[in-house]
Amino acid sequence: MTSHNERNRTMPTHSLLFRVKPGSEARVAEILAGYDRPPTVIDDETRLLRTTVFMHGTVVVRAMDNEGSMQKVAAHVSRQPQIQAAEQALNPHLVEPRDLGDPASMAAFFRRAMMQCLVDRRIPIQPGDAETTITRHALLYPLRPGTGDAADGVFQAGGDPPPRAGGTRLHSTTVFRHEDTVVRLFEISGDLDEAIEHLVRAAALQSAGQGLAEFLDAGVDLTSQDGLRSFFHQQLMSVVTDRRAVQVA
Repeated sequence: MTSHNERNRTMPTHSLLFRVKPGSEARVAEILAGYDRPPTVIDDETRLLRTTVFMHGTVVVRAMDNEGSMQKVAAHVSRQPQIQAAEQALNPHLVEPRDLGDPASMAAFFRRAMMQCLVDRRIPIQPGDAETTITRHALLYPLRPGTGDAADGVFQAGGDPPPRAGGTRLHSTTVFRHEDTVVRLFEISGDLDEAIEHLVRAAALQSAGQGLAEFLDAGVDLTSQDGLRSFFHQQLMSVVTDRRAVQVA
């Protein structure tokens, strides 16, 4: 029997980004947290394993782990009544609404919203991980307009911090970009505050911060412990929902 943690950590993660109108954040979070989970098994080779939705201000990121074809997963999910109802409720709040009755419009929306994966690094699975609760978090990087492409190399070249601090382990770090918006997903087991303190002391993050300095908004400092600590607390995205498929053999 394969554990959820093991399956979710070995399957690809895809992320969609979309923006909502200012003032709609609370209603959008309510919609995204409130719909019923759709069926997760599409066919013998295709499953939706996990969906996590994050928000920070008017930015929404939906991260999805799947087994098999992402296109099949997207098509399957879009046909489910509970998803259609949630999308209908969301549409008036989107900065870029779409025609829910037009498959071409929906396909174009997904293409616009899909984020590019820059980095996907995962720590090898350890004995006992099947019984470990692994939580997922996300950071939103405040890049200056027009700097997204130039910043790619810094994220791709960055090293990883040591995977363990006290009783907390870092299991993965994945970086996505959509135009000038960059989001780093990271998975941990243990305490988030301990993980943050571990990460802000990591030379790898401070070195990456030096490379990013010219691309970040004014006042953002990722080269020191105090600057990184402030960044984590200000740019950590809220987890709206985190749903996992039921265990399969």
